[in-house]
Amino acid sequence: MSDYQFISSRLGLRKACGDDAPWIYTLNNDPAWLRFIGNRGVHSINDAKKYIALSHEHFDRWGYGLWVVERRHDRQPLGMCGLLNRGIFGCPDLGFAFLAESRGKGYASEAALAVIKRAKSYYQFSYLSAIVHRHNTPSRQLLERLGYRHQGHLFMPKLTRQQLYWRTL
Repeated sequence: MSDYQFISSRLGLRKACGDDAPWIYTLNNDPAWLRFIGNRGVHSINDAKKYIALSHEHFDRWGYGLWVVERRHDRQPLGMCGLLNRGIFGCPDLGFAFLAESRGKGYASEAALAVIKRAKSYYQFSYLSAIVHRHNTPSRQLLERLGYRHQGHLFMPKLTRQQLYWRTL
């Protein structure tokens, strides 16, 4: 029996569990994560478990969050992708981050398309936002391939200057 909440051709998306703490620790301490997303205070496996607990609180409050993205054929965790409610956009925000060895293989694109499809069909959202670090070219290019359009710049507490993107579903 699968614990996937939804799937794509190669990927399954599910909520994080305690067993995910080691790779979530690795992801949160990846140089690209630290540069483009920022330090989220995940400095140990125990901190990663707290991060997972906060993720569950987001799901409990909003009904959506960041899902673990796995390859279906071997259940290998690749990263996270999902919807966040930051309370400032009036709509959910698409977020994604993938382990270094999973980048450049189309997983982020496939997972994001699955999340966008779910946002429209299951949650009935009519538009989504996304923010990205202005120097994160791969993520900016992915958002544009997904149909997002640059809307301007945004300054958020604890974050450097971000670029705001918007997508109509």
